[in-house]
Amino acid sequence: MSDRSISGNERKLLHCLLRFYREVGPGATPALKGLDEETGLERWEISEAVAALRAKGLIEYWELQPAVRLTPEGLQTVLCLPEEGGA
Repeated sequence: MSDRSISGNERKLLHCLLRFYREVGPGATPALKGLDEETGLERWEISEAVAALRAKGLIEYWELQPAVRLTPEGLQTVLCLPEEGGA
């Protein structure tokens, strides 16, 4: 996936999910509630980023909680992105 096809908000969310992945492990599935504070994004920005990343197959989404998790493709993508400070 091209670096340019991922928006700034999507990158922030991917990096946030990577932090959860590194701290908790591959099963890390954080609830959407609270991710706005973790990413520094507004809730509507989180919703847009989730929808876009889900459509790209980079995250999985559970409506019941609601919660999100990196897919294997999402993990590969975020590992190829520049670190947050350099973005």
